[in-house]
Amino acid sequence: MSAPLLEVEDLTIQYSTSEGPVTAVSNASFTVDRSEYFGLVGESGCGKSTIAKALVGGLDDNGYVESGTISLRGTEIQDFSEREWNEEVRWDDISLIPQSSMNSLDPLGRMSDQAVEIAQTHTDMTREEALDRFRELFEIVGLQPERIDEYPHQFSGGMSQRVIIALALYLDPDLIIADEPTTALDVIMQDQVFRHLDQLRDEFDTSMILITHDISLVFESCDSMAVMHAGQIAETGSVFDLYDEPRHPYSILLQESFPDVSDPERELGTIDGTPPQLFGDVSECSFADRCPWAVEECTASEPPLEPIDGNPDHRGACFRRDEVHELYERDRTPSPAGGDGA
Repeated sequence: MSAPLLEVEDLTIQYSTSEGPVTAVSNASFTVDRSEYFGLVGESGCGKSTIAKALVGGLDDNGYVESGTISLRGTEIQDFSEREWNEEVRWDDISLIPQSSMNSLDPLGRMSDQAVEIAQTHTDMTREEALDRFRELFEIVGLQPERIDEYPHQFSGGMSQRVIIALALYLDPDLIIADEPTTALDVIMQDQVFRHLDQLRDEFDTSMILITHDISLVFESCDSMAVMHAGQIAETGSVFDLYDEPRHPYSILLQESFPDVSDPERELGTIDGTPPQLFGDVSECSFADRCPWAVEECTASEPPLEPIDGNPDHRGACFRRDEVHELYERDRTPSPAGGDGA
């Protein structure tokens, strides 16, 4: 069997601070195959964007991969030099649509010049070929092609986001990492962008990692997914596995917190508490303090990400993964008159 396009295994990422190393990602593992759309879901600050930066060698100066591996087509890339990232990975193999579009563009350069620089660094396109390609992508993302010669400050926030999406699609990369890619776009433009991404997948087997806090968007758009909480992968599997049979308490409660069009009268759930800040090695479940079904074992060690019901593609990091769904159903079902609900 051929290697996955991308394989992340036991990845731990830390940031150096005056108070010691802060662990942003702890022992995260997942794979993305060719032509696969993979969703990475979780609250703000859970480590999603840190993983995205690590996959393109773009961690902040105080960030580093403490342990684990990132493999692209079977080749480990986590220790690449800046030159190797530029020559072998960025734009051509992996491109990133970041959250902060306004901060991702050179304010002193025309958009056309920035696109030509990318093309001349990574391809043998002529300047005119590069500009034609960029005009084509401007049309796809809903911008007037003649605006490619303008500067970033001449675009609104939503327009800047579309420019970033055009640049990410520019060289038809094998993997697109989309970090909240449609936050600044209206629903019509969101649909247009995803339709073009689907066309790329059909033509070139392009893969995507969709990073978002919106679990419903992942259920609608992706093939498989992982749910993160405070740096840990809580659960991973197909979108059908996690929609129909979530087995981590956080996956269950996160899904309950979003509206369901099939049950518009349903009361939305809430998750009490806030994610912890983790220093140094992590030795417990990061959701234990917020989990209604936590037991002593949850704070004694970090639960491994293991198969659920013998399915190697559906894995959960919970010591009670085999019983948590029953616990959830029990607790949300009203007790009979005079009963105690136990």
